Amino acid sequence: MRFLCVGLLLVFFPANLHAVPPVFEPLKVRLIRDGLPREKIERLFSDPRVRFLPQIMPRKLTWDETRLPYRQFLRPERIARARAFLRDYAPLLRELEERFGVEKEILVALLLVESDLGRHHGRYEVFNVLASMAVSSDWERVKPYLRRELSPEEEDRLRRIMARRARWAYRELRVLLELSGKYGLDPLSLKGSIFGAFGYPQFVPSSFREYAVDGNGDGRIDLYDLTDALASAANYLARHGWRPGLSREEKKRVLMTYNHSEPYAETILAIAERLRDPEDRDRKTP
Repeated sequence: MRFLCVGLLLVFFPANLHAVPPVFEPLKVRLIRDGLPREKIERLFSDPRVRFLPQIMPRKLTWDETRLPYRQFLRPERIARARAFLRDYAPLLRELEERFGVEKEILVALLLVESDLGRHHGRYEVFNVLASMAVSSDWERVKPYLRRELSPEEEDRLRRIMARRARWAYRELRVLLELSGKYGLDPLSLKGSIFGAFGYPQFVPSSFREYAVDGNGDGRIDLYDLTDALASAANYLARHGWRPGLSREEKKRVLMTYNHSEPYAETILAIAERLRDPEDRDRKTP
C-alpha cells in the first residue's frame, strides 16, 4: 500500500518532485513581477536541470583577459586548420564578404578563437549561468569562492562590479526567455561559455536579438549552424562600423566591441594576416 501511494503521488503531483532552489525564489518572483508568464516561470524553475552555480560570479570578478593564452591560436596546426576551413567554405565566405564587407580571413579568425571553428561552444547551461549571476549580488554568498584575502578597498571595488554584473545578467536572462518564446527554444538546453555566451560565434542573448541573422535562408536562426553563425558574426562587425578600407587600428577598435580585450583583437588580426600570407605555411609560432 505504501508503494501504491507513492506511485499515485508521482502520477498526480510530478511538479512537486523538484523544488525550486531557494536561492532562485526572489529571481522567480522578480521575473513574474516584470511581466513574464507565471506558469512558464514556475514550470521552468521546477525543472531538475535548473541549478545554482556559485562559482560563476567569482570567476567573472577575477577574470583577466590579458592573461589568457591567445598565442595558442597562432600555432601552426591551428593556422593549418583555419586555412583548410577557408578553402572548404570558400563560396560561402566570399558571399558573406560581398554582402557585409567583412574579409573572409577575419571571419575565419574570429570563429577560430571563439569556438575552434565550430568544434566547441561551451559546456555550461546558459540559463543556469545567467540565473546564478543574477542572484549573486549577496557578497557573503560570493566571498568564500574568491580564494584570497581582500583589502577593504579591493572588497569595495569588487562589490560594485558584482552589483553591476548581476544587473547585466538579469537583463540577459530576460532576453533569453523572450527569445525562447519567439523562436521556440528550450532555454535550458542551450550550452555555452561560463559567462553566458553561446553558439559558434559566442553571442550573449542581447547580441543574438540585435545582430543574429538567418544566413542560410531556412526561416530560422541557429547559431550552432555554421552559415548562420558566420553571417551573424559578419553582421555584428558590419553594424559596429566594419567596412572595406579600414586601417589596422580601426579594425582593432571594431573587434574590441565584440570582446573588450586588446589581446583578443590583436590575435584576430594576426590570424587573418597569416591566412592572407601565402608564405606563412612554414612559419613557427613561439
